Amino acid sequence: LGCCEPFSELVQSFKSTLLVGPPGVGKTTFLREYARVLSDIHGRRVVVVDTTMEIGGVGSVPHRCIGEETDRLVVPDRDLQFQVMVR
Repeated sequence: LGCCEPFSELVQSFKSTLLVGPPGVGKTTFLREYARVLSDIHGRRVVVVDTTMEIGGVGSVPHRCIGEETDRLVVPDRDLQFQVMVR
């Protein structure tokens, strides 16, 4: 499970999770790994809505670190995130 190993019980519970912490502590790394584990290992439907391209990588092909089965929606404007997600 990579960096999610200490949180394997939480990952397997499929409950909502809030990540809070100062810059540089691994929130983005954890989120990428969490998406990968949920989609590739547990077969869950995962969609990453990425405004800054920080989570899924830059370019038209999502970075493998978020999972081979994870979908990524690039939304350039934060105000449009909700509209894109409920489609």
